Amino acid sequence: MPAATDQTIRFGLVTDIHLPAASEPAAALAAAGLRECLSTITRQKVDFLLQLGDLIKGSDAGKQEEIRHATTILQEFAYPIRHVLGNHCLAVVRPELMRALGMQAPYYAFTIKGFRFLVLDGMDISILTTPETEEERRMLAHYLAKPELHDYCGAIGLRQKAWLKSELEGAERSGEPVIVICHFPFIPETTDARHGLLWNHREITELVSSSPAVMACISGHYHYGGYALRHGIHFLVLPAFVNRAEHLEFCCGTAEVNPERIVIRNQRNEVLYDLLLQH
Repeated sequence: MPAATDQTIRFGLVTDIHLPAASEPAAALAAAGLRECLSTITRQKVDFLLQLGDLIKGSDAGKQEEIRHATTILQEFAYPIRHVLGNHCLAVVRPELMRALGMQAPYYAFTIKGFRFLVLDGMDISILTTPETEEERRMLAHYLAKPELHDYCGAIGLRQKAWLKSELEGAERSGEPVIVICHFPFIPETTDARHGLLWNHREITELVSSSPAVMACISGHYHYGGYALRHGIHFLVLPAFVNRAEHLEFCCGTAEVNPERIVIRNQRNEVLYDLLLQH
């Protein structure tokens, strides 16, 4: 890999932590594992940490304690954290969850070292969200009528889709390469039938793929991870922290991104992916 330049972004990666409440028997081990991940990422001197959703277990009885437990640990991290909303996260009502995580909006953009990151809310249309319009109510009913899509997944709503389109057009005008982030996978090749994917994945993937600015899409949700290259875009799904005993190759890690490539390393600083960016 070429030497890092001032255009290289380095950020931490962790997804699907599913942290239990501090009073649960498994909590101490999970908390120690998460702190070890944060320490590992800190040593890499990252620009930020990307937390890809399902931060908490999301149990009915313990959800409030879970989010307090998670945020207490994350407050120990020295760098900024960019959060993504996952389906388990929304066991805590959205406004309360966003306050706890310090989020100003459920979907948002940020730019660093010439790259534009677009963070999506895959639970925009879902059983845990009240539709804003009659059309979105129809969308929800349409997706819920298809049980193979799973009622724990969700879709990008109309307002968010318009925002995404506008952000992509802005990135194209400014010449900024784009990385799109969502808790849910975008394409079937990177998940399985049990976990599922973004409900309106076809139209969102079509929109993303139509933009020459998009270099990669990064997701969680599918606990065993996946990768596919489509239309010159890298679709990455990272393995879950909660299943770290089953897949030792990744429980957390870092990404190094520059205009030429993306390199994903695991908790042992071993290269998991070394991907050329296509321009």
